[in-house]
Amino acid sequence: MLKLKEFSVLSLAIGLCLSAMNFASADTIRVAYETPDTHLKARTVAIFKKELESLTNGVKVETYPSASLIPSKQEVSAAIRGQVEAIVPFISYYEAVTPKAKLLTTPLVFRSYEHLMKAMRGEVGASLFSDLEAKGLKPLGFWYETPTVVFTSKKKVNTLSDLKGLKIRTYPSATLESMLAALGANPTVIPGNEVYLALKNGVVDGAVTTPSFAVSIKLDEVLKFITDVKLVYGGYIFAMNKKAFDKLPAADQEAVLKAARKATKWNEENIYAEVDVSIKKAEKNGVKVLPASAEEVARWQKAMISVHESMDPVVKTLMDKAKALN
Repeated sequence: MLKLKEFSVLSLAIGLCLSAMNFASADTIRVAYETPDTHLKARTVAIFKKELESLTNGVKVETYPSASLIPSKQEVSAAIRGQVEAIVPFISYYEAVTPKAKLLTTPLVFRSYEHLMKAMRGEVGASLFSDLEAKGLKPLGFWYETPTVVFTSKKKVNTLSDLKGLKIRTYPSATLESMLAALGANPTVIPGNEVYLALKNGVVDGAVTTPSFAVSIKLDEVLKFITDVKLVYGGYIFAMNKKAFDKLPAADQEAVLKAARKATKWNEENIYAEVDVSIKKAEKNGVKVLPASAEEVARWQKAMISVHESMDPVVKTLMDKAKALN
């Protein structure tokens, strides 16, 4: 049993931790994200930090990689409540805030990064950002990730039929769960920091993830095959708590926007090389890329028709707008 003095010390320590979590200096922007510092997202955050601190007198950016401040599944709600100033979660984590986010995790909608960039710079991106702002967030940029693909640990998935019955991990996304079910697999939602052990212990047979994320947390040690069907050209929305942004002096607000634009441009310019580097790193660790013919990709696209047709009307409207882009 704790003595009174010990209890007081413990209470003080807990209080200090809670204070650190919920309050930051007015000139400090804490950025929380789940990837390690080697990942492209973290390196993009570093560009933002360097640029913002060079543009302002006294504004500091504190970075919290590897979910060291907030669990990834709580980042969005924490940012809306103002418990952290800025976040960079994968797009799927915004699905609880606006159904429009589902568009960016719906498989085989976007044909390339250029196609997705055009959508995010236009009406599709503006519509999504408007919803987030209405919920208390200030979107600052869309940062790209390497394509979402199916990795497996033992069985080669050369064709769609090879996927049938396999337990495949996915990141939290109702859309991707529907996708895996439509493809004949058994979807299993597992947070990123638990995937390695789940694969190593045989809890799942593979994972829906991206090459850069897989390499950054060493999943390429337990995953051995990539089926080269690029399901999702996705990414992350970098956003601030809107009240925190609005409280900044006008000059600092402009500096934040400028630093975010620079980081976004850097991310756009580096995503292509990141795909190549990530694949090469995975192959070096023994991961084999299984090519898919145009006919095989068409089979996967056909399997996705039911998923596309089941989307919310607002998502289907945006999907039609996106597909119409040249």
